[in-house]
Amino acid sequence: MKNNIITGTIILTIATVFIRLMGFIFRIYLANTIGAEGIGLYQLILSFYILTITLATSGISIAVSRITAEEIAKNKLQNVSKTLKVSIIICLISSGISTLILLFGAKTVSIYVIKDIRAIYPLIYLAPSLPFLAFSSCFRGYFFATKNVSKPSSAQFLEQIIRIFVTISLLKNIDTSDIAKACSTATIGMTVGEIISFFYIYFLYLFDKKYKAKSKNCDKLLGRILTISIPVAGTSYLNSVLRLLENALIPIKLIQYGMTYSSAISIYGILKGMVLPVLFFPTSFLTSLATMLLPSISSANAKKNNAHITKTVSKVLHFTLTIGLFLVGIFVVFSFQIGNILYHNNKVGLLLKTLSFICPFMYTNMISITILNALGHQLSSFKINILESIIKITVILLFMPTYGFNAYLFVLLFTTVLNTILYLYKLLKVSYIIFDISNWIIKPTMSALISGIISKIIYTSLLNFIFSPVVALLLSIFCLFITYFAFLIAFKSISIQDINLFLSSLKRNKQN
Repeated sequence: MKNNIITGTIILTIATVFIRLMGFIFRIYLANTIGAEGIGLYQLILSFYILTITLATSGISIAVSRITAEEIAKNKLQNVSKTLKVSIIICLISSGISTLILLFGAKTVSIYVIKDIRAIYPLIYLAPSLPFLAFSSCFRGYFFATKNVSKPSSAQFLEQIIRIFVTISLLKNIDTSDIAKACSTATIGMTVGEIISFFYIYFLYLFDKKYKAKSKNCDKLLGRILTISIPVAGTSYLNSVLRLLENALIPIKLIQYGMTYSSAISIYGILKGMVLPVLFFPTSFLTSLATMLLPSISSANAKKNNAHITKTVSKVLHFTLTIGLFLVGIFVVFSFQIGNILYHNNKVGLLLKTLSFICPFMYTNMISITILNALGHQLSSFKINILESIIKITVILLFMPTYGFNAYLFVLLFTTVLNTILYLYKLLKVSYIIFDISNWIIKPTMSALISGIISKIIYTSLLNFIFSPVVALLLSIFCLFITYFAFLIAFKSISIQDINLFLSSLKRNKQN
């Protein structure tokens, strides 16, 4: 199982990093092409689209992955194919409903929710993608559970390539100052990418099918799938509704604060479409690890292997916090350089520095949700997420008309930290881990502080005068990386033995 986790994580990490890199570069291109206001409207459109995706997928992917992993662990292989079959039928119904909502409700949503008539056609163009996206999620859950991660990774890669190619090709032939047309073009690219990606992953399944159903009785499997997916779906439904409400209220309350509509949606676009993607981009490895952890921990949980669960959760949390604090150092020290190089915008740099401190908390929350879902504690994630959204919406309604955008930044920081505290409290109860505050927080924080100061001195006194801004920034980040991990080893937060064990694991997997 250990080798499977490492091998799967390596494959998925390489693919995810590359896919994320392409998507990140494309997002930069899109933001610079359609501007802050355009990317702001695009993000509002995506907020409602995510709600319809949630309805279309209904938590089925997690159910497929978890049940498939458990059935393989119990050697009940006849249930694997049946699980996928039942899941696709469920998605056919749910995605059909969500498609109709998007097609016939686009005008109503644009006028009364997004409050921008320019969103109508982009929403309509997204509707055909939903059934294909839902079916693809079932096959991804199957491949992840069977540790065949290269296939869904290649499907995601293809989807990204098609999406980028179609969008850029269409943008070159329109007036990008027309925000409605620009957003429509971006959504057409998404839909075409999802459709082609589905057919690709479906054909991969046809040629790779290992587990065939021997029985037509699927009633028990239907119950198990719904038992897992309904709490996940319920959480996702309510979260998506609350996120949509939160995102839709931000421009409205900024206008009440005294900003114009254009300025309000522009600052919203800078945050959601420029700053947060930069903060989320380094999570490629964590996303891969989280995806692979779900079937692994579910399988261990089915076998009552508590020792494996405790050890795995501890190592993952240590790694997550270590990487998160390293990224705080980067974004605090080089925020304005990053903002100017990527977007030619000082506001991006200021927001990057302000929000950089949420990185370790944000990444820990992401991993914690995955672990709790794998252990069957979806309800805990549901309660915490609902509390977060209620606090955010309350602050937006009561304080943004008076304090403006600063009120939202405050509540974003506050709720992220609060979530981490609540998630870790629950994990401590269900996984029996011992939280090592010295090695997981104090020593990495000290290392990030010292290495940040050193790299800043090197940048300002030497590299900035010798190299171009991009090269100087990359070399400075590399210096920060080397000094950070050198201090971690010196402070004994991590050891040379840990690194050697990891490298030897990689070598063993290459030989296998």
